[in-house]
Amino acid sequence: MKYIKRINESLLEQYLSIFKGVLIVGPKFSGKTTLAKVYSKSEITLTPLNMEDYKTMLNLNPDVFFKGEKPKLIDEWQLIPEVWDLVRHQVDKEVGRGLYLLTGSSSANFDLNVHSGAGRIGRMLIRPMSLYEVGASNGLVSLKKLFAGKTYNYVKSNLDVNDYALWIIKGGWPLGVYDTEEQAIIRNNAYLDAIVKEDVNKVSNKKYNELRMLKVIESLARFTASETTNTAIIKDLKSLDEGMVVNTLIDYLNVLNKIYIIEDLKAWNPNLRSKTVIRSTPARFFVDPSIGAAALKLTTKRLNSDFKTFGLFFESLVLRDVRIYTESIGGKVYRYKDSANLEVDIILELNDGSWGAIEVKMGSNEFDNAAEKLLRFSENIDESKMGKASFLAIISATEYAYIREDGVHVIPLGTLKN
Repeated sequence: MKYIKRINESLLEQYLSIFKGVLIVGPKFSGKTTLAKVYSKSEITLTPLNMEDYKTMLNLNPDVFFKGEKPKLIDEWQLIPEVWDLVRHQVDKEVGRGLYLLTGSSSANFDLNVHSGAGRIGRMLIRPMSLYEVGASNGLVSLKKLFAGKTYNYVKSNLDVNDYALWIIKGGWPLGVYDTEEQAIIRNNAYLDAIVKEDVNKVSNKKYNELRMLKVIESLARFTASETTNTAIIKDLKSLDEGMVVNTLIDYLNVLNKIYIIEDLKAWNPNLRSKTVIRSTPARFFVDPSIGAAALKLTTKRLNSDFKTFGLFFESLVLRDVRIYTESIGGKVYRYKDSANLEVDIILELNDGSWGAIEVKMGSNEFDNAAEKLLRFSENIDESKMGKASFLAIISATEYAYIREDGVHVIPLGTLKN
């Protein structure tokens, strides 16, 4: 399959110029190894079949393990967790930057004595691909330019609601970009099956109950894009699993985090003009909406007949893309909700402190309320400390990108890029 250029390439290049090693993490099949191979000049791929041989090599002659032109890729390094400390010590002995690339689909169970590698090894997360990367978004509206105060002409998206439904089902998996809906459903069901039967058991010494893990994922899918407590999830599971308690659920959620399947959206905590209390409950999301879609057995037909579910999964699709775009320009994303029940779907904040706010609404019938909410929210921000919003925007499933008379941008997801 032809290599698809990734937005993260520029970030990886930057990391290789700063750190002696770069750790690339993310869910299985998100393209970590393929990206790393673009930049590596030699490599070792660890597998269950060869790991004992490489363990012996590391014990008897580690110099052979690290020999090779740099950057050197060590793929699935977590199969031999000791590699982390050995790489950390090795980079101290070698001159230069961008010496090693480490890739893996799960968090190794680090011993408390293992050094973090801070300052030596940079860590970057690779998610499944955005709509711009797969060629579905035309990229006529740039987040970077929005932050720079640049506007755009009245531009049109090439996508309609049926296209968005299909990309929710397919996801941004590099191997599935050209799949039909039927092929994508089969592929993603197999992916989900592997998660509950194999992957969750690879990051600890525990054996997780397959049915219980699947039910937890299904419950997370029902609550996608919502600020749902663990207690609410347990209540949702009670009819199927009377034995689920909070500590057990936390354990199951932790292991899904370790294999980068779920990625909650944390709360933004700005300085406000009022004394309103900001709520800190994170919103629940999968790293890619296709995982939740597979868990609920969704199809494009089912999404188009249930616009409430469609809206929640569209928000998940938007968040995946906005996360990718924002991180590529040096920022992070959050969510906002306060005690007055004012909430904003996505807050973007760059490293220089500049920020923007986004509401996700599929149709134009919701734009006026969304714009009013964004304006009310921005008026409550203490601009003397936080600065004025770079932009306020509604990301939609409609056709045209434009700026409303009140200054709020309307941006179809199919026109957005970093």
